[in-house]
This record gives sequence, C-alpha cells and structure tokens, in this order.
Amino acid sequence: MNQYLIKYIRDDMPDDYVGSSIKWSRTKNDAVKLILKKLPDPQGVCVFKRGGTGKIISIEQIEQT
Repeated sequence: MNQYLIKYIRDDMPDDYVGSSIKWSRTKNDAVKLILKKLPDPQGVCVFKRGGTGKIISIEQIEQT
C-alpha cells in the first residue's frame, strides 16, 4: 500500500483555500475515489463525498522511510 497526499480546492470555500487529505491505497485513482462520489468530469470538476464541488490540484505519493 502507498500513501498519497491529495490537494484540492472547493467551490464552497474562500478563493485562497487549499484543502489536503492523506489516503492509503494501491493506486492514485483508488486514493481519489476515497474522497469523491465519482471521478472528475472532463473539465476537472468533481463532487466530494461530504458534499460540494471543486477540483483536484495534485496527487503526490509520499515516500515512506
């Protein structure tokens, strides 16, 4: 299992807000599925499990020591 840092913006928060979440999963797509209701559409807009819309900024794998 790998650890991923997912950074995102939400439409229901102030413009300068950048949220982040750390998730354990096998792949990047599996990590994103843990915080979204469905995968992002072609424009990049996604719906979060806790409600609201936004965009995923980046997905980085965290190296384990």
